[in-house]
Amino acid sequence: MKVMLVDDEPLALQFLESQLHSIGDFKIVGAYQTSRGLTERIKDKKPDLLFLDIKIGAVNGIELAAAIQEAHPELPIVFVTGFHEYAVQAFELNALDYLVKPIQKDRLRKTIQRLKMDEQKNGSDAPLQINCMLTLQFIQNGKALPVQWRTSKAKEIFCYLLHHAGKPVRKDVLIERFWEEKAPEKAYTQLYSTIYVIRKTLAASLPALSLSNYNQCYQLHLGNAEVDAARWQDRVNRLPVLRDHSLTSYQELLRDYKGDYFAAEGYAWAESGQWQLKEIWYKTATQVTAFLEERNMLEDAVSLYLRMQSDYPYIAHSYIRLMHVYGALGETGEVVSHFKRLKMMLKDEFDIAPESEVVDWYESWRVQHMQG
Repeated sequence: MKVMLVDDEPLALQFLESQLHSIGDFKIVGAYQTSRGLTERIKDKKPDLLFLDIKIGAVNGIELAAAIQEAHPELPIVFVTGFHEYAVQAFELNALDYLVKPIQKDRLRKTIQRLKMDEQKNGSDAPLQINCMLTLQFIQNGKALPVQWRTSKAKEIFCYLLHHAGKPVRKDVLIERFWEEKAPEKAYTQLYSTIYVIRKTLAASLPALSLSNYNQCYQLHLGNAEVDAARWQDRVNRLPVLRDHSLTSYQELLRDYKGDYFAAEGYAWAESGQWQLKEIWYKTATQVTAFLEERNMLEDAVSLYLRMQSDYPYIAHSYIRLMHVYGALGETGEVVSHFKRLKMMLKDEFDIAPESEVVDWYESWRVQHMQG
């Protein structure tokens, strides 16, 4: 294992190096008394583990580690210090461990064991599928993972960070959204506690995911995990022009929309993303149903229109098109039924009547049917 050490005390560096050599086969790829150029040294030496003093002269090791995690999010960091007072900040940064000088062999062994356990867990994990459409769910090896959230707040903030995955989210934004009514000091204490809970949950159940802290922001890193909503939207963007040969791809895409974005959780902040995906689905469904009608595939059109009506009951379009399609199929009872449903929906929800064009079509169809 390649290890890098940073401590402004030369004796502390020598002691840590000797302790490491006494408990295992470690290759020290760098032992530095200054943090100058450390990010570039890490890039060049590619260590598997970094031991970092929390105070390196005038440099704050916590802030330095945040910058390192931004550039090298996969590098485990172990903080070393003579004081306990930085422990909360260290773990809030998602450090692998926190060691107090003088470092004891048994304590150092536990740190290395923790790293090896994390590596084994990450190495054996199959790709993670994260579902957000309808409800939050984690799938691995075809099975749902039983992830336990200690608090509903921790779950919601994780979901919010997942919504912004790969992008930094400012701490003050989280405070304003989730703890606006709290005094700033209490709000930040609760934020840090919640982030700690999230980190513990990720470490225990979702080690493929990681959370970094840099420049007053948090950022969720997905690794090789895949989010269903993002994948579904990507499939929409890659659809070919709708033709006979591509119709199946469109139909499969519509069927694979399993539910609205975080609908089961009911998060208010998710509504914009929810409506964006719903609009894409409905627009695509409208395109497909029109194509099916053109090809006289009326039964397939009816099936899709009924889903549109069920999922989006306050849009008149599906009622009107079902009247036309059922009319073409000779299903007179269904035409009458859907006209009545349309009238009732418009009256109950909007206190309006169907447009005159729709009423004229229906009356004309009814006269022709009665005459027939």
